[in-house]
Formats: sequence, C-alpha cells, structure tokens
Amino acid sequence: MYKAKPNGVADVWLRNNQHEIVQETEDGPTGYEADEIFCRVDAAVILEKEITADFGFWFDQLKDKEEGCNADYLSIETYRAEKKKEISQICQNTIYAGTDIEISSGKEHFSLKDEDQLNLFGKQAQLTAGSKKLEYHEDGNPCRYYSAEDMQKIINGAMKFKSYHTTYGNSVNMWIKGCAKASEIAKIKYGVPIPEEYQSEVLKDYLAEMAADKEVK
Repeated sequence: MYKAKPNGVADVWLRNNQHEIVQETEDGPTGYEADEIFCRVDAAVILEKEITADFGFWFDQLKDKEEGCNADYLSIETYRAEKKKEISQICQNTIYAGTDIEISSGKEHFSLKDEDQLNLFGKQAQLTAGSKKLEYHEDGNPCRYYSAEDMQKIINGAMKFKSYHTTYGNSVNMWIKGCAKASEIAKIKYGVPIPEEYQSEVLKDYLAEMAADKEVK
C-alpha cells in the first residue's frame, strides 16, 4: 500500500507471505496475517509503480531495517548513480594495478598509474626518435635498459590493457543505463560478461580477439 501525503512523503507498507489464520473451531478462518514492512519515501522521486515492479527486491532490502525508515536509497536512480561510481572506481583501480607483459626476459608486471602512462608515452617518443635501448623498470625492481623491441611490447601491452578496461567500463555503464529495476543494477559486478545488446562495437572486437588468442594458446 502506497499513501502519498501533502508534505511530499509517501508512507509505504509492503506485505508478503500473506495467509489465512485458521482456528481449531467450526468458524474457520478468522482473518489473514502476513510479514509486513513499513517505510517512507520521497513521493516525488519514488512512485508506487517502481516499488510494485521490484517488490521482492524492496522487501528483501528492508526486512531487517528499522520500521518507518527512509527508503529513498533504494530508488533506481540512486542505485544507477552509485553503481556507475562503483564501476568507475574499480575500472580505474584495475588499470592502475597494471598487467603482466611477456618480453624477451620473460613475463614482467607493469603498473599503469597516471604517471606510468605518461612515462610510457615518453618512451614511445624515444622509440619514434630511434632509440635502441630505453631505461624503465618492472614493478618492485630497479630501473634497467630494455631493448627497443621489448619496450614496444611493453607500451603496446600496457595501452591495450588500458583501452580494453576503459572500453569494458563504458559498456558496463550502458548496461546500467538500460536497466529498468534497481534489482537488476544491484546484480552487476565488474568483470562479468556484458549482455550483447550493451556491448559496443569496440568491445566486441576486443572480446573476439581475446577469444582467438585463447584458442591459439
């Protein structure tokens, strides 16, 4: 039951598991009982149809909350905004953490914080200028010289890693934008497969290339 009041607040009662109360008499059922939750929402932000369409999610999220609590945080637009922030932060942290790249000396790990990315742009300029050996360092190790071939592999691998995660994060945001229920948004996690209808053309190309690489290996 949804009851909007003149002050702009709506009182909301959610009832679940309703059943008849049966007595051990010939009178039969004396009424009904149910699990009930009472909360309040901003009537201008959350309409009755939003709660009705996602009833199970609302009931589950509020079942352990204090009676009469403000439930505005469950609105789909709040969930949409918070999920986008979450995905953006995870995407950035993933890029900053870097990736392993196979070069002539074996597999080495390279972080990709902003300063690392700027350094790699500088190395690309050095390569373009014709440098044959370039100073750089693997995570946790001292600076040393890398051959032009290895340095190019490092740059290419790092930029590909960043571009993939940037593209993936963008497609996740399109998925979040397309969700019609807060419960759908809540299930989205960074790293899970994205439904094809939300995959950009660029992401599809990346996924096809990654699948082909796996087959080769």
